[in-house]
Amino acid sequence: MGLKSVLPSLSDEIISSITTLPAEILKQLTEIRIRKNLPLILVFGKNCLFITSKGKLLNHYSEQAYVVDEEEFDLIFRRLSNYSVHSVIDNLTKGFITAEGGNRVGVASTAVIKNKDITAVKEINALNIRIANEIKDCSRQILNMLYVNSFPSIIVASAPAGGKTTFLRDFSRLLSGGFNNRCRKVAIVDERNEIAYKGANGINSDIGFNADVLTGYPKSVGIEMAIRTLSPEIIVCDEISTSEEVEAMADGFLSGVKFAVSVHASSKKEIAEKKIIRELVSRNEFEYIVLLNDYTNDFEIMEVSEIRSEILRNCSSEFVLGCSRL
Repeated sequence: MGLKSVLPSLSDEIISSITTLPAEILKQLTEIRIRKNLPLILVFGKNCLFITSKGKLLNHYSEQAYVVDEEEFDLIFRRLSNYSVHSVIDNLTKGFITAEGGNRVGVASTAVIKNKDITAVKEINALNIRIANEIKDCSRQILNMLYVNSFPSIIVASAPAGGKTTFLRDFSRLLSGGFNNRCRKVAIVDERNEIAYKGANGINSDIGFNADVLTGYPKSVGIEMAIRTLSPEIIVCDEISTSEEVEAMADGFLSGVKFAVSVHASSKKEIAEKKIIRELVSRNEFEYIVLLNDYTNDFEIMEVSEIRSEILRNCSSEFVLGCSRL
């Protein structure tokens, strides 16, 4: 995982430029943004910087900034897709591919639509490589607060690239690896192959001793399969976004299975207003929402009952029906 797994997919020129940077700086690199005939941009937290061919970072554009030409761009895309666009077309139609090491690559392109469905893409013009990292013990403080004397279901929220997947990876490792002197049975439904990352040599992430991974299954299908076949104590899923996924959890809750799921939301206000979160809390099974503001360096733990009250206060006539189950 991490930058080391990304580098072989880049061009020799970009590799040379990036690896000139000091190791302490490279550890902070979170995204590599590549666009045809435009400057290469490196993202460090909230800072977007340019870089020269000699590895000097620039906080503003200049003629010295490294520009990615079409031939170089096409080479990088072929490498990221393992020289087989056909094998990644399903994910491409959803706007991403998962590259070596579990690194998600956002892909900007033009959709090819047939019978109202996106069947292919063309004119790919931008690649956003989000670097997947393992941060050992980043979830321990939250586990210490919530999982020593109880075993709740939780919702993990943050803005995009806010650390949700990194948190869930470490959360799974600790729970299945003996946290609080118990190796919990963990099932990871890893639709995008990012939490555990299963490559040619098996699982590449440390997810503990007692975790099973269902890779590539749609989350609603994977949840149902895990409940039927893996006897989990807790199911971990990244980025819940549909009613079908929420509905699939119902049998798990009835069977006593707990869940740890993530959603996109960057504030308490957004949490209270988001439809998918209203659906999740309407199940009356989740106990806490963990809002990550800066990975786990800055977080807030909220009781779901508090959020439910906030939702009811904010209910307006246009979505009273959506609140009625609360």
